[in-house]
Amino acid sequence: MKKGLTLIELMITITVFVMLAAAIVYVLRAVLLTWSSQEIRAGVDINLDRGIEEMVRDLREAKTIQSSNDEIRFQDLSSYYVYYLYNPNDAYPPSFSQAFYQLKKAALAGNITGNFTYGAGDIKIIDILPPPVSDLSFNASITTIDLSIKRRDETIRSRTQIRPRNL
Repeated sequence: MKKGLTLIELMITITVFVMLAAAIVYVLRAVLLTWSSQEIRAGVDINLDRGIEEMVRDLREAKTIQSSNDEIRFQDLSSYYVYYLYNPNDAYPPSFSQAFYQLKKAALAGNITGNFTYGAGDIKIIDILPPPVSDLSFNASITTIDLSIKRRDETIRSRTQIRPRNL
């Protein structure tokens, strides 16, 4: 009587190991994709929250606010600023025909109706979807900030309304 494995036993063992390895790879891939998606979403959340929080602080303390063409102009203690959506492929005023925009804050020359250079200012939020998905407006003493951001397959929307204290 010879001891050892037959070819059939060896084939069955290899098949079981291959199926087990495939199942482990499938589960590991699903976990890594979920982790990556959550990491992207967390980064988008942080970027969006930080930018909107700064806007809320500025607009809550504003003395004067105007809105048109999805931009918000305001006066703080002594200076005038504008929050606006920017894409280098658009001219001013933007047609919002591009896929993504940046929210920028720029100083206005003169007063609240003053001029600014389109593209100038600090970037506050990136990857913003254009209007009508996103909206910056001021009506009846309420400022509305409604922004949607998309990165890869993740889309996050943040909407808030602000009632300025000093108007």
